[in-house]
Amino acid sequence: MDLGKKVKALRKSEGWSQLDLSKRTLLSRGRIAQLETNPVAEVKGDSLVSLAKAFGITTEQLVSNRDPGKMVGLKLQPITRKAPIMRWDSLPDILTGNFILESSRWVGCPHDLNENSFALEVENDVMTNTVGRSYAQGSLIFVDRDRQAKSGDRVVAIDQVTLQSVFREYVIDGGVGYLKALNTAYPIIEMTDKHTIIGVIVGSYIAE
Repeated sequence: MDLGKKVKALRKSEGWSQLDLSKRTLLSRGRIAQLETNPVAEVKGDSLVSLAKAFGITTEQLVSNRDPGKMVGLKLQPITRKAPIMRWDSLPDILTGNFILESSRWVGCPHDLNENSFALEVENDVMTNTVGRSYAQGSLIFVDRDRQAKSGDRVVAIDQVTLQSVFREYVIDGGVGYLKALNTAYPIIEMTDKHTIIGVIVGSYIAE
């Protein structure tokens, strides 16, 4: 499979438009469109690295001949670093500065996750979807606390009043931020000053 077809397949598995992918990489939307339609198009250097990071895989995985359909859910294979699987009820400690990355459960994570990152186990069906990327109950999500959230990112946020932590898609519309569930049975949360995004989801692992 050529690189363009693989990029298109991975992009669609995330539920992203070409513009969404462009915002996450060094490539313009037009360049991505050219890549996806031209079987001999190539991407090199920093642009290739940015593409791989956007999908949470290595550049070697991106340029390999492996079927991208078989990479979904395997994108964060254990490599060199392990992240603690934290409890959801421990997350409010981030607001007070008492959050400690300690756990009896650890999981392998990509080499480009920083030391402040951790994993969470999805506890409900809020982020399940029949189209695009879906996060089933029991999936592991990897949270980067140092990454700046952009519209379209999946994030973990805390309500500073109720201390409830939620996993949602961060959306900016008309200058207003929203926390959107992929499962349409759940309401959209309009962000206010009481909401704090504590990390961006940079990948997930779905056990089969």
